[in-house]
Amino acid sequence: MILVLLMITFFCGTCFVLSVFLGGRSFKGDGVALIEVQGVLTSSGGGTGMFEYGCSADMLVEQLHRARKDDRVKAVLLRIDSPGGTPAAAEEVYTEIRRTMEEKPVVVSIGDMGASAAYFIASATDYIMASPDSDVGSIGVIVQIPNLEELNRKIGLDYTIITEGEYKDIGSPYRPVTPQEHAIIEGQMKVAYDNLIKGIAEGREMEEARIRELATGQTWPGVQALELGLIDELGNYRDAAETAGRMGGIEGDVYLIDMSSGSPFSLFSELVSAMKEIANSMEMLRGGGTTETTPIKR
Repeated sequence: MILVLLMITFFCGTCFVLSVFLGGRSFKGDGVALIEVQGVLTSSGGGTGMFEYGCSADMLVEQLHRARKDDRVKAVLLRIDSPGGTPAAAEEVYTEIRRTMEEKPVVVSIGDMGASAAYFIASATDYIMASPDSDVGSIGVIVQIPNLEELNRKIGLDYTIITEGEYKDIGSPYRPVTPQEHAIIEGQMKVAYDNLIKGIAEGREMEEARIRELATGQTWPGVQALELGLIDELGNYRDAAETAGRMGGIEGDVYLIDMSSGSPFSLFSELVSAMKEIANSMEMLRGGGTTETTPIKR
């Protein structure tokens, strides 16, 4: 156990030193900032480490901020390949995108998928491109609460849960959801759903009623998403980069500036997050972890 932690600490320190000395060796001319939105989007913590497939809103917000302040950056390209994430995380990124658009154009390139919360942040930008078969849309909200009561009964596992506050353990997987709790969760989902529709309508400059018609939770291939007005053009990653460059006033070849490697502390930050994830996992294995309620996910 101690040996593993020492090895991780040594590795983190080595990578930090390398990132400090090598982080500055990047393209020095004008270009387009590349920011990647990969995997499930969360506010912070889970999804930022190297052992989690996902991304955090705090890291995306920081990259957008740096792109906005970097004089080399004439436009921003968001490369999205994500099934969605939490409403709060998406709202953080959406807000920072709108701030960035006040100074520089922001273009989206959707890879395999730009769905749910990921499409929500895409809708905030100036221009969206996707491939003909990219999955686009999935406008909706979902909450999943497992019920392990019967399984626990079969294996003889019992829990003692002590709370103060009537709804403190709302969403517990160890018992069925009560009608009152169901109503509360539905009310929370409606708030998230309405905010989702409003944000997409504002970003795409479409009527809320029209977005509500499309907010069925389904995805469309890029070619149909174009017909529905959910994207602006069909094209690949390089097409989107060229479009962003032209919108930013770049003539000739368009160079991409990877914002994930722009800070000498970025790799170190990811390693620290990974260590936190390991520590949390160990705590859960020792029985010290607790969960309260399943977050609403778009």
